[in-house]
Amino acid sequence: MKSWLIASTLLCSSVSAWAKDTLVILSPHRKSIQEEYVPLFTEYYKKTFKTDVDVQWLDQGGTSDDVRFLRAKYANNKKSSGVDLFWGGGTATFMELQRDGFLDTYKLPAELKAQVPENTAGIPLYDKTHTWYASAMSSFGVFFNKKIMKMDGMPEPKTWQDLGSPVYKDNISLTDPRRSGSANTMNAIILQTMGWDKGWELLTAISGNARSFTHSSTDPIKAVVSGDVGLAMAIDFYALAKIGDLGPDNLGFVLPEGQSVLDPDPIAILKGAPNRKVAERFVQFVLSVDGQKLLLLPKGVPGGPKMSSLGRMAVNTKAYQETEGKRISPANPFTQKGFIMLDLERATKMQRVFNDLVGATLVDTHDDLKKAWKKIAKGKSVDPAKLAVFGKPALSEAEFMKLVDRWDDEVVRNQTINAWVGASRQKYKSLQ
Repeated sequence: MKSWLIASTLLCSSVSAWAKDTLVILSPHRKSIQEEYVPLFTEYYKKTFKTDVDVQWLDQGGTSDDVRFLRAKYANNKKSSGVDLFWGGGTATFMELQRDGFLDTYKLPAELKAQVPENTAGIPLYDKTHTWYASAMSSFGVFFNKKIMKMDGMPEPKTWQDLGSPVYKDNISLTDPRRSGSANTMNAIILQTMGWDKGWELLTAISGNARSFTHSSTDPIKAVVSGDVGLAMAIDFYALAKIGDLGPDNLGFVLPEGQSVLDPDPIAILKGAPNRKVAERFVQFVLSVDGQKLLLLPKGVPGGPKMSSLGRMAVNTKAYQETEGKRISPANPFTQKGFIMLDLERATKMQRVFNDLVGATLVDTHDDLKKAWKKIAKGKSVDPAKLAVFGKPALSEAEFMKLVDRWDDEVVRNQTINAWVGASRQKYKSLQ
């Protein structure tokens, strides 16, 4: 009896020693986010709640893949997906998840809520139903290699329009928007701010200056860092992370004033989260001053990331106050003016057709496009009449919007794409 009691006591002690809380996160975030946040959270958790936490990080390959994974989970069990949190992917994704009923309500503690405003520049930082909260913000601009720009005598860009100047010929790297959501967003910003005709004219000119179109949104960043090209259109955190690691004397990033959007990057607790209390604690940690400093500070600075700079805009106003003069970028979305709102509903609706149109007229015909650009773009300017022909869109905006509702018909889609490719090749060859 006594030996059984001793064995039982030892067993209970062993179980207690190994007992820990669990958190399951589904996220398309890049590995550097995971490498910085998970260790710091586990350290904070042990110190604050006197127990260990096991953070399980799931990623199916990207935002769309993660959403499909989640849908499949809820299809099998409508009450719970077995996942606690969905983190990252842009506002449109969370609007969709909220409409589908996959997100649960959670209200922040009063002290933390006071540090995270309801909106900035008119852009909501959390949903009115309290089902998601912005954990960071993204914007889009031009990333450039300062040394290459100086060596080749190129002026540093200030606007999207600057990228259409012939002075940047063969010095821009772009990503195929059929492969990159951020490339699609930047193209959509140009169309929204410049209008259909002028927007297409600029997109075509920028493509003329492009050395190539890549498959990955990180490839243009690598090309700028290595000096293969001078410039790239980029989402801010890819650019700022490199600036944080390599220094502002070598690399630069500019947000085009009056043509920059802010896109919140939310976090949300999922319906039926099996570890609800731990999930709440993680949301609070991510939005706290300490959690937000990881986004703003360069690596190696006290309070900043340890392995790599993250280079993102934070949502906690107190974090900005405590990092003044230390941040990778001096930009502050709560004080800086000139941001615009992207029409997300419209951009989402037209995304598939828009990407196919860009692909057919700018990417798949890029060799012919560049030959035409080389012919008409001589010196530092382009003849306006020739530019108008070169950059004329394949169809009017009204004709384009009529196709949106027919794009699921593969016959219509394939025939239309083939027609766009043929007409574009003919147009470019007429200018050579």
